[in-house]
Amino acid sequence: MNLLRIYPSKTALIPLSGTNQHKMGILSSKVMRNIFEYIRKYKFLLLIIIPALLIYMLVIFPSGSYYCFEKECGYYFWGAHGRDAIWHLSIAELSFNKIPFANPAYAGGILTGYNWLLDFFIFFLSKLGIPPIISYFKLIPAVWFVLFTTLVIHLGRKIKDTPLFVGLFLFLNYFGGSFSYLLKLYHTGSIQDSSVLLPQPIIHSMSNLQYAISLLFFLAILILIKDQVIHMKRIILIGVLIFFVLGIKFYGGAISIFLVFMYLFTSLLKHPNKAGKYLSYFIITVLFILTSIVIFYNPFVSAKTGFPFSISPFALVHPITEAPDQFYLEDMTNARYFLQSKIGPRLIAIELINLAIFLLFYFGTRFLGLLYLISLSIRKKISQFDAIVVPTIIFSVFLTVFLVQKGVWWNTIQFFFYAIFLSTIYLTTFAFDLLKKKKKFFLLLGFILILLSIPTSYDVIWHYVNESKPVYLPKEEIEALAFLKKQPEGVVLSPLYIKKWKKNYRSFPLNHFDDSSYVAAFSGKQLYFAEEQTLEVTGISAKSRLEKVKKKDCSILSEVDYVYELRAADKSDNMMNKCKKKKAKKIFLNNSVIIYSL
Repeated sequence: MNLLRIYPSKTALIPLSGTNQHKMGILSSKVMRNIFEYIRKYKFLLLIIIPALLIYMLVIFPSGSYYCFEKECGYYFWGAHGRDAIWHLSIAELSFNKIPFANPAYAGGILTGYNWLLDFFIFFLSKLGIPPIISYFKLIPAVWFVLFTTLVIHLGRKIKDTPLFVGLFLFLNYFGGSFSYLLKLYHTGSIQDSSVLLPQPIIHSMSNLQYAISLLFFLAILILIKDQVIHMKRIILIGVLIFFVLGIKFYGGAISIFLVFMYLFTSLLKHPNKAGKYLSYFIITVLFILTSIVIFYNPFVSAKTGFPFSISPFALVHPITEAPDQFYLEDMTNARYFLQSKIGPRLIAIELINLAIFLLFYFGTRFLGLLYLISLSIRKKISQFDAIVVPTIIFSVFLTVFLVQKGVWWNTIQFFFYAIFLSTIYLTTFAFDLLKKKKKFFLLLGFILILLSIPTSYDVIWHYVNESKPVYLPKEEIEALAFLKKQPEGVVLSPLYIKKWKKNYRSFPLNHFDDSSYVAAFSGKQLYFAEEQTLEVTGISAKSRLEKVKKKDCSILSEVDYVYELRAADKSDNMMNKCKKKKAKKIFLNNSVIIYSL
């Protein structure tokens, strides 16, 4: 694929509101008004937008609300919100009240090596009177959906300004999934739970709010690049967007940097006589990148625990062919293990097969869109925009295939989410080119392509309605934590979790949920120790403190100000039962919780 040979775009763009788009803000009032007028003109788009709104909000709106199911009353959280959202709430509630920002899960620790910009925005909203739990689960998702829809339509019109293309682009960005349902169908005869087999960023983006927000800035960068207009003001704007996307999601920041560098490189190829000007553009962009990294990740501190990523080629790829519930190839897997001590042609061939299968099932119908892109390249129909986007997709795949992350080794799959997002452009182009031929055979192929894209999204809805079991913060603990929040500042020793719970549960309390910082999230008090996995990701080595907590080391009581104990726990699990602290004062008691002041 000769991607470095640049061809002018053949797409004609209708100016918005009678002015050149590149002279306007990405989401100025005129652009927003034009998009709303566009939807009003092509009302069939509402048949895509309204169901998407309802489905996306289904994933996040119910969480963070107070419900009573039989006698189990409290704040309920579904899916990943039971862990990840609680961590973000704890940061928004506690971290920014001090400088340097405090780590809510590790007393004395600072918040470093972590993208905290979204949490800071939630903290800012709390100062305006909007509780973090409302911002996170209600306000931000609703605003996000409006902005995401607007930006997708805006970019879609820049690529091909026809209602059919824009409608397909919206639909596939909302609902286009993987081929995981084919694996489930083969192994179980049903597609149920296929959406949890291969992580996808579609509707699940509402379980990863940082990823979802990062897409807004990522889309804005794509829109600016698609204009193919480059000058200093535009570079500064792109630099600001990179700054923000790095602060919200590191993975998106890394992909955005590569995307912009490809933009500068391909533009330089068109204007080699302006090398000095492009050097200044590059320097400006790098300054924004470095500033963002210093502010949000504090590498001078976080680097002391080592680089957060390590090289482990194909670690995320191998499960697709070695897991019995996926595309299991036993003989090839055994051959790979036998050959892996020495790199040779056979091992390379096996790994290429593994990679092809990985990409096919993760990309789903998008894989066919990328194959269509190859045919466009052969026919020399590649634009400068494609020459920027396609290497970025390859770069995203490269990072996913070769890197793992400390703490949560498979987290690097999130680099791949941006490749999936970008490849939607080419799936849409393929579907559009089939449908516009208006011949029965091609129309049928186009509709089959669209239908094959949506079973994963259907399963997400089914899973959340039927299978997703919530965790909840019981009303007794809400009462206890509200009391603790009113107490003077201090460090809290909280239990790791209660290990006893029934397997046939419908829901279970947060205190049963492994490794949660919920006490910090709802009390605003820094914890002595929690979130072991997250601490490792952020570069805090906490093994010695974890061992002290597990052993119920009584010396801990001299390091904390409050002890938060659960009455349902075994007496052997409670620190105060083992360590008789004379000066300890019981300051709160209800049916579930005892709080001691030290």
